[in-house]
Amino acid sequence: MSIFLAQNKTAHNIVNKNTLNALDVLADDASICKLQKAACIIANIFCADGNFAVLAETKSAERDEFEKKLIGKFHKNLQLLIKKSWIEKYDEALKEQVLCRLEKFQGQIEAFDYSGAYKGFLEVLTDTVYLMFGAQSKKDDFDEYALRIDPEFGIFWLYVKALSSGKMTDNERCRIMLLLGIIFLANY
Repeated sequence: MSIFLAQNKTAHNIVNKNTLNALDVLADDASICKLQKAACIIANIFCADGNFAVLAETKSAERDEFEKKLIGKFHKNLQLLIKKSWIEKYDEALKEQVLCRLEKFQGQIEAFDYSGAYKGFLEVLTDTVYLMFGAQSKKDDFDEYALRIDPEFGIFWLYVKALSSGKMTDNERCRIMLLLGIIFLANY
C-alpha cells in the first residue's frame, strides 16, 4: 500500500494508483532509473508535456539548454508568487527571508550544486506554501485540503512531503527531485 494512501484516504479518491506509487518511489531510496521513471509520471501531471524525460536523461546539450531556461522561468514565477502573496503584517519578515533564500538557491542550482541546494529548496517550498495558505498549511489535514481545492497542487504538496522524507545523497538524485518541483512552479 502506498505510504501516501495510508496517510490520506482522500488521496485514494482523487489521485490514481500510478501517481501514488510514483510518489512512493520519490520518497524511497529507489534506483536512479526508477526515480527517473517516477519523476516523469509526476511531471506529466504537472503539465510537462513529456519534456521532463529530456531533463531526466543523461547529460546532453539539449538537456542543459532546456534546464537553464526552465530554471530561469521557475525563478521568475516563484519570485512573483512570493511577492504577490497577500500576507499578515507579522509574516513580512518571513516573506523577505524566503526571497533571500530563493536567491541563494538560485545561485546553487546555477552552479549545479543540487545536493547542496536540496534542503534550502525544501525550506523555500514549505515557507512559500505557508505564505500562500497561512496556518492552514501547518494543519494535519492540509494534504486533504490541498487535494480537494486543486488536485494538481495537492499532488505537488505530496511531492513536497516526498522531498522531506526522501534520502537524497547524490547530486543526480537531488537534481531530478529538484527539477520536478521546478517544472511545477515554472508552470504554476
